[in-house]
Amino acid sequence: MSILDGVQRVLGLYADGATELSFTDVAARLALPKSSASRLLNQMLNYGLLDQDAATRRYRPGALLARVARVGMAATPLDDACRVVLARLSDDSGLTAYLSTLNQRETVVLQRLNGSHPVQVLSPPGSRRAASGTAMGRALLSRLSEAEFEALYGADADQPLSVEGRDCPATVGELARLVARIRADRCAVAIDQAMPGIGAVAAALRDPATGELRGLCLSFVSFQADADRVARLRESVLQQVGALGREVNDPYWLA
Repeated sequence: MSILDGVQRVLGLYADGATELSFTDVAARLALPKSSASRLLNQMLNYGLLDQDAATRRYRPGALLARVARVGMAATPLDDACRVVLARLSDDSGLTAYLSTLNQRETVVLQRLNGSHPVQVLSPPGSRRAASGTAMGRALLSRLSEAEFEALYGADADQPLSVEGRDCPATVGELARLVARIRADRCAVAIDQAMPGIGAVAAALRDPATGELRGLCLSFVSFQADADRVARLRESVLQQVGALGREVNDPYWLA
């Protein structure tokens, strides 16, 4: 395995949702000999790709990656407008709020704002998840045209999908029907599905001038929200994202 292969595999663990990893975690998850894992982690630490907590000795994404992510996040005026709404959603609810986009069949976190609640759901910028398994992903997929959706998943409704958790669509046809319902509802809700114990409420908008697609969501630990609270969160997301959609003349939110 080359050093670049190793770097890609370690960073992939964080992209899949890990926030901190021990030496043992990395060696076990990547099936690496301890000597190889130690050498790889030390090199990534030396080059600023990882940081290490002095007390716990656990590794997290480094300052260099954070700087690169910040540069990427400052790319478009739409992102700036989304961040204002993101801050309002997080402040009003006390929950973690995410701004994401769609990359092929995956969502990519562009920004995370931590809420004030003592229990938070934390995935770092750059994290990727299968779009079919999350509220954020399904909200983003609901903004694609039929041709765009078919380009990603194909026309065979019986084509199986990789299922990450319970109650997730198992075929392209099931995903298409779920996405159609979300398109009509304008908002996606997923609780205890791809990530057991985690819930999210999400909606998406698209800039008609550039085609840029962005999703905003509130994420929470399941026990934080009963049915009434989820309904209130859904209404808040609809109001805030809908207002921004109308501001950027998104026909979906103008209808």
